[in-house]
Amino acid sequence: MSVHTVNSDQATFLGMAFEAMAYGLYNLLFFTSLAVLISRTPALNASKMPMFATTIFMFSLATVHFSLNFHNVYQGLMVHPRPHISDETHLLAGADMIFSISDFCSQLILIYRCYLVWSRNIWVIILPILISFASVACGIALIGLVLTISPTAPQAPEAIVPIGTAAFAMSLCLNFIVSALIVGRIWYMTGLNREIKTDGAIRRASAIVIESGLLFLAAQLVFVVLFAIKHPAQAIVEPIATQIYGISPTLIIVRSKLFKEVLQDDRQSDHWGYDRCGNG
Repeated sequence: MSVHTVNSDQATFLGMAFEAMAYGLYNLLFFTSLAVLISRTPALNASKMPMFATTIFMFSLATVHFSLNFHNVYQGLMVHPRPHISDETHLLAGADMIFSISDFCSQLILIYRCYLVWSRNIWVIILPILISFASVACGIALIGLVLTISPTAPQAPEAIVPIGTAAFAMSLCLNFIVSALIVGRIWYMTGLNREIKTDGAIRRASAIVIESGLLFLAAQLVFVVLFAIKHPAQAIVEPIATQIYGISPTLIIVRSKLFKEVLQDDRQSDHWGYDRCGNG
């Protein structure tokens, strides 16, 4: 039997603690993004409302997830102490569901951004959309199977680990593929626009996408590996990843709005108020 550096209970507690720090950072970014959106657009018209609503929705998911994790640890240690705070409960199953939904929503945001960059070419995003739905379907199926096979297990039983690994690996691959499509398209646009001196703005747009995408990719990669090898530390990474699913698109909104010159040479291309680089 393998010996891990942390057990499931320790990982659950550390996951809640690290999620609290990530949630604090998310609060800062979230309210900054609202301030930026409102200050740049004093009257939120219909073209800006979907982006505004999406930002609030992702933050709400992250808030509920942190609340459930905090409640589990607080109740399990202080109010009604129980032997193992890592044991699955219906509340923790709800947190797992929010993790999958947050992952799915962040995928859709990224895919939509790719759709805009590729001049609304639907064929480019058909495969990513299929992968996205397959990923969330496997994630939800995993939660249902865990509650059916082993309702109190702190981790997925070995027999169904491949289902979860497939779900999270598909999400990882989707993020990599779509980010590569976005950056590739932006650099292609760089070649077409050399004569009108837009290289600096387009390179800045590339940097925004790449840096935010790397944060997303790093969290997903670590979680996929830990989940696949059934390491208890997955309980540390999952809560952090849930926050990052919201932080990453919010970070893009903040950076692209604060550095509006990045996008000044690109036409507005959609009813969300996003530019051709997929940012607000």
